Amino acid sequence: MSPSPCVFDLSLPDLPLEAGARVMSHVARGWWWGPEQDLPWLRARAHVLPKETVRENALRVVRRTKEELHRLTTAPRNPPPVKPDATVPTVLLVHALTGDMRAGGEGGWWEPVIGPGRALDPERVRLLCFNNLGSCYGSSGPADEGFPRRVDDRRFGPPEPLPKGDLRQNEHQLPATVTPWDQARAILQALDTLGLERVSLGVGGSLGGMIVLCLSVLAPERFERICPIAAAEESSPWVVGWNHVARQALLLDPQFPEAPARGLELARQLAMLTYRAEPGLQSRHGRNPPRPWSSRALHPIQSYLEYQGAKLRARFDARTYLALLGAMDHHDLARPPEGDTDGPWGVARIRASALCVGIDNDQLFYPEHMERLTERLRAHGRHAEYAELSSAHGHDGFLIEWEPLDGLLRRALALPHASGAGSTGTSTGEDSPSTPGTVEEVCPAALHSAAYAVSTRPAPC
Repeated sequence: MSPSPCVFDLSLPDLPLEAGARVMSHVARGWWWGPEQDLPWLRARAHVLPKETVRENALRVVRRTKEELHRLTTAPRNPPPVKPDATVPTVLLVHALTGDMRAGGEGGWWEPVIGPGRALDPERVRLLCFNNLGSCYGSSGPADEGFPRRVDDRRFGPPEPLPKGDLRQNEHQLPATVTPWDQARAILQALDTLGLERVSLGVGGSLGGMIVLCLSVLAPERFERICPIAAAEESSPWVVGWNHVARQALLLDPQFPEAPARGLELARQLAMLTYRAEPGLQSRHGRNPPRPWSSRALHPIQSYLEYQGAKLRARFDARTYLALLGAMDHHDLARPPEGDTDGPWGVARIRASALCVGIDNDQLFYPEHMERLTERLRAHGRHAEYAELSSAHGHDGFLIEWEPLDGLLRRALALPHASGAGSTGTSTGEDSPSTPGTVEEVCPAALHSAAYAVSTRPAPC
C-alpha cells in the first residue's frame, strides 16, 4: 500500500523571467504521491504541509507578505539531502490554467485516473505535480506581495507614458509577463531541488500541455516520454483573441485592480464557452421542459455561466488570471527564450517519445494542432503517435472523459523509451540517479492495456 498523497513547499533560486523581470524569494508548492520508500527523501528535500492545513485551504488563494516569503526561502534545511529511489519512475503532471497542484486524491483534478490499480498508480510510480509559476495556490505569483509588475519587463525598456484618453492599461497595475518557458524553468528548478534528473512521463492538458512541450524542449535529455493533450506548438490568433476579450472584461471592471469581481466572473464565463462544445452544452443545459413561459426566467445556460463565474471569483485572484492568460498568449515553441541560439530550437530539440492527444470537439485548440505536431516529430525521427479523444464536451474533455483518459495514460506509459533521453546530462540537479527503473519495468500492466476507448489513427508520415 502506498501512503496518502502529500503537499509540500520548496524554496527555489531566484528566477529571471523571459521578459526581463525577476522573481525573488521564489517558492514552489508541489503535490506528491508514490511508494512509501519515497517519504524520507521527500521530507529531507521539502517542507511537507500538515494534511489538515491542506484540506482546510484547498482552492483558496494564497497571499503572502514579503516577510513570510523571506522566512520560507531563508529557513535552513536541517536534514542532509537524501537521494530519491532510482528504481521508481517519475511521472510529472502539469495542471491547466486555473488548476492547482492536487492532481489526485480527494478533490484532485484527475482523481478518477490516479490511485492504486488506476492508470497512474502511486504504488508503481512517483507522481509529482507543481502549482504553476504565476498561479495563486502556493507557488510564486501575483497574489504575493513583491511579485514583479509589467514595468519590470526590462528586456523591452520602460513603457511609454500613456496620453490622456489612451485605453491601454497602466503597467504599474499589471503583473510581470510570465510565459510557458518561465513556468517550465520553474518546474526544472523544482526537479533539481528534489534531486530528480529524469522524468519517465510528462503529461498535461491545455496550458499544462504547452508547459510539457516547453519542458521537453528546454531539457530534452531529461524527458523519456511526453503526452501533451489539447494543446499546440503555439497559441493561434483564435486562442489569443478569446483571451484578449476575456482580459478586457476584467480590466474594464471599475473595481480593477483592487477587486474586479464582476470582471473576473465575465472573463470566466467567456472562457467556459470556449472550453465546451455545443453538443455537450445542449445535453446538459438545453431548454427546460415545457412550462409556463416567462420573459424574466434565465435560460439554463445563463444560470450555468453565472454559477461558473461566481465559483471562480470565490477561489481565484484577478491579477493571477491576467498573468496566466498572458502565459497562454505567449506560448511559442519556435521562439528561444534567450533570443538567438546557435543550434535548432523548438520541436527539433525534443527527444522524448510522444503521444499527442487531440479532442474531436475541441473549440479552442482544434485537434489538427496535435496531428501536425505528431507529423513534425516524426519528420525529426522521433517516435510519435496521435490519438483523438472523443468528447461531446469539447476542450474540457480531458477533465471529464475518465474511462478513455485512463486508456490514453496507460498508452503513454507504454511508449518506447526515447532514444537519447537520459543518455547525456546538462542539468544542474544536485543528484543524478544512475540507473532509474523504467515505466515498463515498474508498470508492466501498462504494456498490456488493449482497450484505450479512444479513436486513434496514425498521422501521415
